[in-house]
Amino acid sequence: MALLLFDTKNDNWIRSKPISSWLGGLVALLMLSGNLAVAQPVRSLSLLETIREAQRNSPVLRAEGLGIGISQADVVTAGLRPNPVLNNQSLQLVKPGRFPEGTGPFSRLNRQVWWQLTTPVNLAQQRQKATRVAEQTVELTRRNIAETERNLLLSVAQTWLDAWKARRSLELIGRAQQNLDTLVRISQVRLRNQVITQTDLLRTEVLADQYRLRGRTAHQEYSNQLADLRRLLGTTDSVEVILSDNTTLLETRLNTVLFDSIQTQALRSRSDVRVAEQASVVAGRNVELQQALRFPRPELGMIYNPQNGVPYVGFYGTLPLPVFNKNQGEIQKAKVVAQQSEQITAYTRLLAQTEVQIAYRSYQTQRGNVERYASILDRATQVLASVRYAYLRGGTTLVDFLDAQRSLLDVQEEYLTSEVAYRQTLIQLLFVTGQLQQLGTP
Repeated sequence: MALLLFDTKNDNWIRSKPISSWLGGLVALLMLSGNLAVAQPVRSLSLLETIREAQRNSPVLRAEGLGIGISQADVVTAGLRPNPVLNNQSLQLVKPGRFPEGTGPFSRLNRQVWWQLTTPVNLAQQRQKATRVAEQTVELTRRNIAETERNLLLSVAQTWLDAWKARRSLELIGRAQQNLDTLVRISQVRLRNQVITQTDLLRTEVLADQYRLRGRTAHQEYSNQLADLRRLLGTTDSVEVILSDNTTLLETRLNTVLFDSIQTQALRSRSDVRVAEQASVVAGRNVELQQALRFPRPELGMIYNPQNGVPYVGFYGTLPLPVFNKNQGEIQKAKVVAQQSEQITAYTRLLAQTEVQIAYRSYQTQRGNVERYASILDRATQVLASVRYAYLRGGTTLVDFLDAQRSLLDVQEEYLTSEVAYRQTLIQLLFVTGQLQQLGTP
């Protein structure tokens, strides 16, 4: 079925397209509008924004954070008082010949009942010391979560940097490919004008195809790094890294805490050092608890004992005699664990100092390399511009121009490698000084 439409220009009625085609177009338009409505914009993330989002939304940190609730439940358990114990013993006279006159088998005169209510007694503050161990374990859990966060943020920062490198490499190859595509078109014109040979054109086309393939590889690498970054952030949104992200703020954060007391700051801020210190505190509290547990735990209570209808009331008490078991094994183990914790703390401090020294020296070296490579890159760019100018005016050969193009890309990639290495050492220095987590604080 079609519609009749009046053509005012020609004063005539014309037959339109079938209604079904109009409806199909309308449906397609609505579907396209719906897709545009639900399409999410690509979010551009700097390194600082990436770190902050990881601290807020990382599924790893959310799962680790539940460990605090588990440790707090142990505090509740350690502080609970023991339940009282109710004991009943009933004896029934079963020989009828022994029944008192006039009594039946279920008479209270033919039965003895024992009711006993007791409770363990807390000696040597065993419950209080167990609570203190549990409370210190909660703090240890918090510090372990902070160490997990520190290592996660290092992975996030390195993944962001890998994505940044991939995008920069993609951009460099893309610019080189555009230059060669332009050169291919120029060479095709010059070949028709018999200025160059077919071999010169083929050389240009081969190098352009090589860069095109390298561009595809770089694009896939960038996509892979973004996918890994989304995994670490716990998001399905489309994201990309900011190319213009600089290191000024990172170095500002570093300079405010570093050069005068670099190792002192690391020992104060690093979460692994704080974990080792807290583990030593927990071990010391456990030694106190195990020594308290060497004392026996008596059980005291009252007895109500009606015997053949005559009530008796008494006292009940039991006390394990510490002849063989004085908790010697657990006390010995707790002391060894405490010594081990002290050794781990000392080693962790030494490790932190060594890592800071290495990271700082590497940072200084790579920072100087970036400045030197920047000078080399400027000269390589000038060489290409000069060779290009000379080639277009017939002053040099195509081979010289292609060689200058390859040399420039090589220098650009070396400069990018140096810049990435510099940023890696900067991130590593922030990591080993315990400052990487603080970057998430605005």
